[in-house]
Amino acid sequence: MAHVEMIKVEERANGRLLFNVRVPLATGKVELPIAIKDQGSSALNEAAFLRSTLDFAEELAASARPRTRGSGS
Repeated sequence: MAHVEMIKVEERANGRLLFNVRVPLATGKVELPIAIKDQGSSALNEAAFLRSTLDFAEELAASARPRTRGSGS
């Protein structure tokens, strides 16, 4: 299981928060920016960040799955 780090980068004037998600891997590390709307507390911001990160991971996994061609192609 990967260890995921949440690093707060900045607060933006438009009520958005910018975080980096860092995942150390055997071959190096992956670091991606995630922006969320400020939820009003650290706990709610962390939950929103984690939801956004999980949504991204699910979309990435779905796009990486082999695609099968239909018989009409």
